[in-house]
Amino acid sequence: MDFGTMGNKVKDSRYATMEEFDKDVRLVFDNCKTFNPPATLPYSFAEIVEKAYRKEWAKAMEKKLSHGDKRSLQSITNNLIKDPMYVLTSLFLPLSLIILG
Repeated sequence: MDFGTMGNKVKDSRYATMEEFDKDVRLVFDNCKTFNPPATLPYSFAEIVEKAYRKEWAKAMEKKLSHGDKRSLQSITNNLIKDPMYVLTSLFLPLSLIILG
């Protein structure tokens, strides 16, 4: 699984539940950590983003998303579909700077 495939599934409305979406996101992280050795940038970035994702996913599941939250999530998904490097430049690097300090 990869974000491009997930983007196609979102565009084609092939996710019936949020749990299906969550399962695929977690599979992306698992695949990244399976196919990249520990201590490499892809592995480290996957761990950083996965940690942030789990925290935000838990919040999203606690309550109904507001209109603003839905738009933000849609924007991130659209950016992932258009430009896979978006993950690196807009998500991984800022998160790694925050977490690694």
